[in-house]
Amino acid sequence: MVTAAVAIPLAVVATALACANLATLKLDHGAAAAGSDVTAYGRNFNSNPNASTVTLRFNGRNGRVLWEGRPQSNGKVTGTFKTPGVRPGQYVILATQTGIDGRPAAGTPGRAPLKIKGGGSSSAVPAPAGSNGPTMPSLPVGAGMVLLMLALAGGGLALIRGGLRRGAHRSPAQALT
Repeated sequence: MVTAAVAIPLAVVATALACANLATLKLDHGAAAAGSDVTAYGRNFNSNPNASTVTLRFNGRNGRVLWEGRPQSNGKVTGTFKTPGVRPGQYVILATQTGIDGRPAAGTPGRAPLKIKGGGSSSAVPAPAGSNGPTMPSLPVGAGMVLLMLALAGGGLALIRGGLRRGAHRSPAQALT
């Protein structure tokens, strides 16, 4: 019974979050050598003319600016940038935007993983200060919601099966009482 009391509010919250238009970001290359061109494609950004431009940043909200541009009227952005000359490793590209109220736009930042491959270049430098070094991309919100929904569904099935098993020892006449 406790599980059901917790599962219902969690299902409502998960459904509300799943319906939100979160900013998304995808890269045409998941891995590239330092100095290579990479094109980013984003969706669900604020296209209001009073909102800020969309800024692609390297490895954090305050990371190096790689590209900046205005979203189309449908909220989509496309921008090409050169990968920074840093050590090979896993990094993240963030697409940030400020809304008309000066706060981060709803649903932002969009995130995309980028693996920088070793290209034999001796010009690679460490990741910039404040970027917290190489990071693994976080679990996308959509995947987290799917996992939460599966967990909730599994708990509900366990409750149903447990109730059916208890009722299995009864005769049909006893089950009605």
